[in-house]
Amino acid sequence: MSIRGTGRVSRVLKQALPRGFRGVYKINIVGSTGAGKTEFLKCLLGDLFEPNTEATRRTNTENMVDATHTWFRIGKEREESTTTVSLNTVGILLVRTLFNSIEFHPVKKVEELLLRDDIEEIWQFMFFDNAGQERFDFMPQITMRGADAVIVLADGTNMTSIEKISYFLELTREEEYRNSDPVFRIPVLILLNKKDLIERGCYIGLESVRHMIGASEGHDFYETSMKTGEGVDDGIRTLISRLYEREISRG
Repeated sequence: MSIRGTGRVSRVLKQALPRGFRGVYKINIVGSTGAGKTEFLKCLLGDLFEPNTEATRRTNTENMVDATHTWFRIGKEREESTTTVSLNTVGILLVRTLFNSIEFHPVKKVEELLLRDDIEEIWQFMFFDNAGQERFDFMPQITMRGADAVIVLADGTNMTSIEKISYFLELTREEEYRNSDPVFRIPVLILLNKKDLIERGCYIGLESVRHMIGASEGHDFYETSMKTGEGVDDGIRTLISRLYEREISRG
């Protein structure tokens, strides 16, 4: 398999770990505002999550989301929502060890990782966290170009958020058609967020969502909670498996 990607990290890994380095992968994260895209990265990466300085983050009146869109009120009438102004990018090294555990490390730690003898694979992921507001709907169309995988987040208590899944799936199909490789497929991971609210009676179940959007069997669904971390680890493991299978099929 050819090594894709450029830069010092790719060169170092290609020379020092030719069988373990899987390449540089662009992961496009999309979803409506309030679906939990940024919280997903925080949940996944923990203290390693560092938004790039070009994407200013702000919490103000505009981003105080009316909680009634989820059919109920949480305490006061509004809950806080931190939103990407347009686009945020996060680079990270994902390591799978010989014991099948998954670790995340900053890209700058690559030399330290090469000294370890318990590493099976290293993946360099570039996460593209798109803003969810309607005025930024053009961003997923741009960032979909060259995407190796797509993670779609939807608010499992919000019908509008769920209905928008179909739009992101269509963008993914268009990128597949644009690619000249006849066997090229973009793995899609769909995360139905806010399962922790199921006891409030407003969370829409996974099977109902599948039926509503008419998703195919080729899409991987997980019910998740960014508050508890449920489903996040399993989803990422599945995504890695899909990427690996695609690279094997392409030789």
